[in-house]
Amino acid sequence: MSTTRGGLLAITHKRSEPLSLAPVSAYCRNTFIDRGEKTVEDAIADLEDVERLRADIISNQHGPDKQAELLVKYYGTLSAMDLRFPVSKDPSHINDLSFVWWDAFKTSKKEKQQNVNFERCAILFNLAALHSQVGIDQDRTTSGGLLAACKKFQEAAGVFAHIKDHVAMRMDAPQPLDVSPDSSRMLEQLMLAQAQECVFEKAMNEKKSEGVCARLGKQCMLFYQEVVQIITGGPLGGHLEKSWLNHLRAKVLYFSAESELLMAEAEKKKDETNIGPQIARLRHADIKIKEAEKASKSANHFIAEATKTLSQLCDQRLRKAVKENETIYLESVPDYASIPQISEACMVKPTPPGDLAKVAADVFVGLVPDSSAKVVSKYTELVDALIKAEKAKLSGCQTENDQKMKELEVVGLLSALDAGSGDNLAHVLPETLRQKVAEVNSFGGVSHCFELAKELQGLRNVGTQMLNQAEQELEREASEDAAERERHGDKWAIPASATLTSTLTNSISDFRGKIQTARESDRSTLQQLEQPESPILLLETGTMVKKCPHLARPMVSVGAADPAAAAAALRAAATNLDGIQARGAQLEERLSETKFKDNILPQLMSSSDSEEKIFEEQLKKYEPLKASVAEICTAHTAAIANLVKAHSDFVSCYDLNEYRSQCTAYQTQISHALEVYKQIQSNFEKGVSFYTSLQDAIEGLKMQCGDFCLTRKMQRDDYLRQLVYAGHQQQQQQQYQQAAQQYQQQYQQPPPPQQQHQQQHYPPQQQYQQPPQHQGYPPAAAGYTQPPQPQHPGYPPVLNQQMPPPQQAYPQQQHYGLGQATAQMGQMHVSPAQYPPQQTYPPPPPPQG
Repeated sequence: MSTTRGGLLAITHKRSEPLSLAPVSAYCRNTFIDRGEKTVEDAIADLEDVERLRADIISNQHGPDKQAELLVKYYGTLSAMDLRFPVSKDPSHINDLSFVWWDAFKTSKKEKQQNVNFERCAILFNLAALHSQVGIDQDRTTSGGLLAACKKFQEAAGVFAHIKDHVAMRMDAPQPLDVSPDSSRMLEQLMLAQAQECVFEKAMNEKKSEGVCARLGKQCMLFYQEVVQIITGGPLGGHLEKSWLNHLRAKVLYFSAESELLMAEAEKKKDETNIGPQIARLRHADIKIKEAEKASKSANHFIAEATKTLSQLCDQRLRKAVKENETIYLESVPDYASIPQISEACMVKPTPPGDLAKVAADVFVGLVPDSSAKVVSKYTELVDALIKAEKAKLSGCQTENDQKMKELEVVGLLSALDAGSGDNLAHVLPETLRQKVAEVNSFGGVSHCFELAKELQGLRNVGTQMLNQAEQELEREASEDAAERERHGDKWAIPASATLTSTLTNSISDFRGKIQTARESDRSTLQQLEQPESPILLLETGTMVKKCPHLARPMVSVGAADPAAAAAALRAAATNLDGIQARGAQLEERLSETKFKDNILPQLMSSSDSEEKIFEEQLKKYEPLKASVAEICTAHTAAIANLVKAHSDFVSCYDLNEYRSQCTAYQTQISHALEVYKQIQSNFEKGVSFYTSLQDAIEGLKMQCGDFCLTRKMQRDDYLRQLVYAGHQQQQQQQYQQAAQQYQQQYQQPPPPQQQHQQQHYPPQQQYQQPPQHQGYPPAAAGYTQPPQPQHPGYPPVLNQQMPPPQQAYPQQQHYGLGQATAQMGQMHVSPAQYPPQQTYPPPPPPQG
């Protein structure tokens, strides 16, 4: 439904004819000959460059960016020329130079003036027209193109506004209509309307809500409506083509209808049963769009097509809404004037041109006479002295105001009247206390202490869990040892686990005791923190504000005035004084701005009056400012007197001594809360350090328990292999004896003496050699034909001298855990003797009686 794709207007640039600056060159040679021939020749060469620059601009053969750059450059050069070469009808000026331009709207009409400002207006008009043409050329079917077009239209609006505000009024009368203030204002509003339409189209493309789009469309209608009013209310109505006015009127009607149509749809989605206002809007939209159809017949065909499409949609929705109301809702339809109007949403504004205030500094260098420079310097000194004196008056008023407000404590007293206001804290608490409280709250305040307590609990649980794991490892090892001992009976000669782990278990118990003691201390600190009346709860922002003292209205008034009236009078006096100071600050800015813009050089170079007269005329611009300063000083004196009287009445109605006493007690409570908070925080932080170091020590003990269990397992496995090997050797011996007996029975021969000796001493040591010491377990069967004799009753034989008996691997006098754990406890950051901390908190402040 949008008209953006083809329904926007671009401004046609103004045409001109070539210009010769020979009269300016002649004036330069006659006026500045005392500056030296070279200076004059350089200036004339600059004029020739300016002439070529102008010819290049009016040829209009460059791209948009280059053309805009040339226009801005030429505008700055015109400003430099205007300072040195006065062009006017005055006989003493350059009066034989005319600037010629054709009208932009009536292209057959030629205008000419002997005024540089006419040339400036034409150049700026072409710059704005260029921006509008670039905006039209954007691809406005995409969001990026719409944004770019919107930017260009706002830049064009800014240039037209600059023409209207700074240049147009300086042209000679009668002013050409196309660059007149009315035309510039009309074109500014037109560019803003088209920029707003781009925003509207972008919102529609991005499926924004109907309510938002309706507000954007309403602003488009208002912009176009103002353009129509400017045209029809002045001479532009007969100067522009009728198609312009038809186009703009169609736009006004189109956006009026579309905004109502969108708002009706938005209200329907919000509450479809409230159909009466929807029908009222649709009827109004239907009337407006039909009027737009008539107006668009003589306008752009894009407008005609869009209007026709919108008219069909509006008629369709109106018929449907009326039918639904007649068959379902049966609601009465209110008059359109009685329903809420759509509030507009303006999203655009003129973009001020940034480079137009710069005067070209690289041309006509040296054409300012020394006498003029000295006069300018003298005038600048006079202005500086004037500005300094006026600002000193304003500064004196500000200083007196600050001192009186501080002396009377006006701001603090007024803040004290508002119970529950956070602003009062700044006046009740000293800066040092506020900084300390802010520092506490920056770390999380009371909640930070609860977080530390939670962290302590986690660390404590981890330490306890580690001790449990170490204890379970020892118990598991003892259980495995007991199982093997029960299985093998007296053959199991390894020392029992209980005889070796006493020091480890003692260390575990010692650590458990320390954790339990620390837990009790933590619980005590946490109880102090969780008390409903804990002092540190006062440090919370909400509680501080709630408990902060305030000035309560007395039950019985003891003063001559009513307390409420006295408070209102004091507040009004303070507000009045603040307003006066704000006006003074604005006046200081105006003084600085006027001084910054004050340039006497053009008047010096174009006027034949005396120096004193020029100074007198130029300094008159400061007279209104001086009068304003005097007025503010007078008002300030009266306001101070009024403030003092109002303060006196206020003090007589309220008990300030009682309030100040409450403030002192409140400060004491805050200080005590800070001390308690620091003590609790310190206890928790020490606890975190203690538990962290304790974990390191427990970790060392846990590793010792693990090493012990691993070593015991290795010993058991080795001992089991020895038992298995001893049983294997015994079985071989029995098998050998059985074989010998079978042999003797088979041959029924007594064994030879040697065999009898072998039977009596079996097995003989000389026939069975000891296996090599490097041989592992179990030994190879081929290496042994007879097992060695046991050397220790009840214990397996020593089969390999490289493997020590279990008694050598586990001497009962060795102690596990105590030395290492004690050493690690000594290296903790917080010594066990320093934690738990002493549970002593600063006593609360005495009650204020």
